[in-house]
Amino acid sequence: MPTQTPTRLAIVRCDTHAYWYGVFMEECDVPLLGTQTDDSPTRCGVHNYFKQSNEYGRLKIERVPGFTIAKIFDRLFEKGADADGNPILQYGTYPGRPNEFAEVFLNRPQVCETLEELTVDIDAAYLADSSSPGEGSDHLELARSFLEKGIPTFVDKPFATTLDDAREIVRLAKANGTVVMSASILSHCDESRHFKNRFAEIGEAGVLFVKGGNGSISSVIHTICAAQGVFGGDVEAVESMGESPLDCIHLYYPDNRKALLYSPGNDYFEWSCSFHMSAYSNQGVIHCEPIGDPEFHTGTRRVVEMFRKMVDTGEPPVAYTEMLEPIAIIEAARVAHKEDRRVAISEVWDRTD
Repeated sequence: MPTQTPTRLAIVRCDTHAYWYGVFMEECDVPLLGTQTDDSPTRCGVHNYFKQSNEYGRLKIERVPGFTIAKIFDRLFEKGADADGNPILQYGTYPGRPNEFAEVFLNRPQVCETLEELTVDIDAAYLADSSSPGEGSDHLELARSFLEKGIPTFVDKPFATTLDDAREIVRLAKANGTVVMSASILSHCDESRHFKNRFAEIGEAGVLFVKGGNGSISSVIHTICAAQGVFGGDVEAVESMGESPLDCIHLYYPDNRKALLYSPGNDYFEWSCSFHMSAYSNQGVIHCEPIGDPEFHTGTRRVVEMFRKMVDTGEPPVAYTEMLEPIAIIEAARVAHKEDRRVAISEVWDRTD
């Protein structure tokens, strides 16, 4: 059987998530991944969570075949510029970051200077995002560069900052005969699946509690997707409680189930990537194992497998309504917080549109 030509992948933003997902897509120099430098201070954390026990030179994860990282492009000015026009270099944005990223991966991806250069001679794109200050505000701009050329694109969470941007990304994919996806590992990790399978222990679960990380859009998207993974979508209405719209979101389902999503932030708990879930029925309660960085790798691989399947089949592995719903929930929560009332999802989003 002839060897299949690997999909040439372009990666935008060489941050922690680019390493996190990249090691599932391309062979890497494992010891180099474990080094910390001024321009790549977080990659050693990826190595720490993925290394095989105490074996410094071997990863425990299984790579998803079929990809090669061909090109990369970093957003050096994403933090803004000072009065003299020089980029403001803060955490997550460093001048040598793309070159150091390229050195870790054995294919030695080409470092591009422009987005236009990045879109030439590639087959798929991944927009990484663990460091942009806009929490997805540039995702429409970035995705447009690929989708208008018919290139399948994986957009890291949050899919977008606003529902209008998210819907436009989907429209671009459809208009140009290609596909786009966004998925949270919280919906696909082993712990979430095991937790959902345990619902039979207490009969029909009617109430779900999810404790998330903080009130950022990125973290709240994970919290919403954790609820989607075990309770499903089709949320009917939203309430917002707390000091800010996203501190505490109450989801109402058409069948009277409810989910309470708590994202307290640093004011209440030391910031952490760990998520916790509990489900209640009139017969009892079950608790999910904590889901954090050490557990994320199973969900990450499944998301990359979904991306691989999307590229192969030309079909979105996640329904577009499922990708749009978390953004719609956030917009409904903002209205609910401002007007101090329960807001129907239909007030901000037509699911059939």
